[in-house]
Amino acid sequence: MQTDKLIRSIRDIFQTKEFIPLHEPKLGAREQELVTDCLRSTFVSSVGEYVNRAEDQLAELTGTAKATAVVNGTAALQVALRLAGVKAGDEVITQALTFVATANAIAYNNAEAVFVDVDLDTMGLSPVAMEKWLEENAEMREGSAFNKKTNRRIAACMPMHTFGFICRMTEIVAIGEKWNIPVVEDAAEALGSYTGEGKSAGSFGLMGAGDYYE
Repeated sequence: MQTDKLIRSIRDIFQTKEFIPLHEPKLGAREQELVTDCLRSTFVSSVGEYVNRAEDQLAELTGTAKATAVVNGTAALQVALRLAGVKAGDEVITQALTFVATANAIAYNNAEAVFVDVDLDTMGLSPVAMEKWLEENAEMREGSAFNKKTNRRIAACMPMHTFGFICRMTEIVAIGEKWNIPVVEDAAEALGSYTGEGKSAGSFGLMGAGDYYE
């Protein structure tokens, strides 16, 4: 199978023939100390010292002006799309290879997901595929992009950075500007990743959202 070579390479890197978990949490003594301290403070939800620290550190990490903590990444994406102007019946361009939360955030706004292909090297939304789809299916009407076949407004584009690999965001944002389509980044798998120019995942589009652990 085509995946056999990839599997062997991963096993060689980890020097094991056993099961390799995709996301295995590492909870050491320091993590337990901080969780206990948070519990003792009684502020374990939407406010408190640790929430403030997380917001400040996330803004510093991503080089953005403001970071706001919400209950989870899906909710953050849903709210970000709403703030970007997505309304019921609109369409949102996203990628075919992603976690279900990306599509759920679109559906929770009663909008429709348009799935386009990903790049082989980044596994993220392909600007070539995005532009090709728009050229074949979209047209501008009174300053907004519309799907010629469905007559729905194309209200946003939401790329997702797979396994820490940042999509070709400069090109994606440029296409979005050309078609007046705001870009909302799903950076759940890539907070802490940077481009060669030092720009952080989640800082390219109008807004970005992702999961952050101090």
